[in-house]
Amino acid sequence: MRRVVLACIDGCSPEYLRGARFLKRADLYCEGWSMIPSVTNVNTVSILTGEYPCVHGVTGNYYYDRLKDRWVYMESPDFIRVETLVERAVKLGLKAAVLTSKDKLRILLGRGASLALSAEKPPRWLVEELGEPPHVYSIEVDGWLMQAAVKVARRLCPDLMCIITTDYAMHKYPPSHPESRRHIESVDAGLEELVEFYEGRGEEPLLCVTADHGVEEKRWAVDLELALREREVGARVNVLIADRYVAHHGNMGGAAYVYLEETELIYRALEALQDLEGVEVALTSRQAARLFHLDESRIGDLVVLAAKDYVFGSVGEEKARVMVRSHGSLHEGRVPIALHGVDLERCPRENREVARIALSWLQGVRASGEVGPPSLR
Repeated sequence: MRRVVLACIDGCSPEYLRGARFLKRADLYCEGWSMIPSVTNVNTVSILTGEYPCVHGVTGNYYYDRLKDRWVYMESPDFIRVETLVERAVKLGLKAAVLTSKDKLRILLGRGASLALSAEKPPRWLVEELGEPPHVYSIEVDGWLMQAAVKVARRLCPDLMCIITTDYAMHKYPPSHPESRRHIESVDAGLEELVEFYEGRGEEPLLCVTADHGVEEKRWAVDLELALREREVGARVNVLIADRYVAHHGNMGGAAYVYLEETELIYRALEALQDLEGVEVALTSRQAARLFHLDESRIGDLVVLAAKDYVFGSVGEEKARVMVRSHGSLHEGRVPIALHGVDLERCPRENREVARIALSWLQGVRASGEVGPPSLR
């Protein structure tokens, strides 16, 4: 019997995994790339669909609906335009479970699952067996989630288990910090126990481990909306990291969509942004859609990415000193990809490719490692 455990370690730059035990078990390990912008919702949906954002439709954690003049969290599965790996597995008659630390990801990614749960809102039977989960803003919550995954494996024995942790630890601590090691060790122990459980049953588990993005230290914040206004360009700025979990990052991130009040000022705005300190990339929506495989209808008029030491956010001045670990830009795009139980002809280049590998395994088809975008459809 073939099983798949697909784990997305939220915010896990490759440096966090130095010394991880499951890497010794891995048949293949490489560094690949996330989708850009390097934020959670965009990438977790790509990881579970195998598609670029231009296909699946999720372009940020937060979305400005211009027609209705309102800001919307991109947490509803209705934003996802294609079938996920979970839905595909269930259509094949398989059992699929989705386990997340953040409840927003259970809502976004759990559609069609045989079981979907989060550490924020766990089922009563799990609380009775493991105790109340730690707070979502804690190092310990992901350890609880991994133990929950082991309990689910023993109780439901799903053919596909998708596990998505939280990046609280990465936002708080660099890879070398003892708390980072403690965090990864708790995830590591859970993955080891899951593989041993399935192997002990005489089954063939495929373990896929990747990340949605990395996290880096930032020293400066730039207020794009204020900077544009001072240059006589009115705009609304959507910093894409923005979500309900503000303690992680204070809604300061390395990618933003700019919605102009007067679209005829687009080239003035573009020139202003390109000359602004802290801006590494400023593109029209059409340019960005082509370059980063985004849905042009959901990314505003301009797309802006921050330089290495910078984030964007509402800080009340054009440039302000900050101390925050965050993501969203090109600099947080490197991610680890580790596979145990499968032999590939080439290393995956992007985190989204694990969806095709997992589906091929569940279907009993050898993953060829061919170049090109995979599809679950």
